[in-house]
Amino acid sequence: MNNAENRLKEMLPLMRNPGTGSLLEINNGFLIDKVTGEGFPVRDGIPIILREDDVFGRNRKQQKGYNMGSYLYDLLYKFNIAKRWLSEIAGIMKVKSGDYILETSVGTGQQLLNMKNNGVEGHYFGNDISFGMLRKCRKNLKKWGIDAGLVQGNAEALPFGNELFDVVFHVGGFNFFNDKKKAVDEMIRVAKPGANLYIVDESDSTIREKQGGISKFISRFLPDPELFIPPIKLIPDKMLDIKEDKLLDGKFWIVSFQKPAIYPLS
Repeated sequence: MNNAENRLKEMLPLMRNPGTGSLLEINNGFLIDKVTGEGFPVRDGIPIILREDDVFGRNRKQQKGYNMGSYLYDLLYKFNIAKRWLSEIAGIMKVKSGDYILETSVGTGQQLLNMKNNGVEGHYFGNDISFGMLRKCRKNLKKWGIDAGLVQGNAEALPFGNELFDVVFHVGGFNFFNDKKKAVDEMIRVAKPGANLYIVDESDSTIREKQGGISKFISRFLPDPELFIPPIKLIPDKMLDIKEDKLLDGKFWIVSFQKPAIYPLS
């Protein structure tokens, strides 16, 4: 049995069919819902727990864009500005070795490398809607010597069971989700009681600067600045230590909070 098969078996107790919440089992290269019999393929060792019909709207556009750009995406991290951004995120996130850590849009794995470089030896897991990004992530993680369980799934319907992770975080992509409230609720659902949660994305300042420097006609084709507002209002009131901070001179925001020890899941 190779490493990919071993990793898949280790991940099985954590994964669920997001449509039913049922456990999955391996059968002839597929993950099968134990109750309904629905099957999900495994491609290059990565489970695809995502139905085509469940990817639509802005999520579909993002998936296509990231699939096409996955081979060039890491070039962004060659610049000092990106390194400074990672450093600022690391200064806020509370993560320690031994934690079960989930990134809900793992991309090419740069945030996991950042954690490793900061001395965190955690149990890493990554979910992403783009298979292209996951394939690049797997290649990167092998090069960096990082072991992580990767799954293709929707951040608005995470393919994991309840209350499994000590830290759940998201960096980039949140602004363009179809249903941001669902994405927040899903992060909370899979987080353990007492877990720390973080959401990071671009602020509206960049878009507003662009709108001010170009013609009104062209500005109509830029994203609506309202999409870039930090999701403070989407965080349930019962969450603890809810904070909003600015990163990279206000070009990005980070929203952080903690799940209380007692929080009933609906």
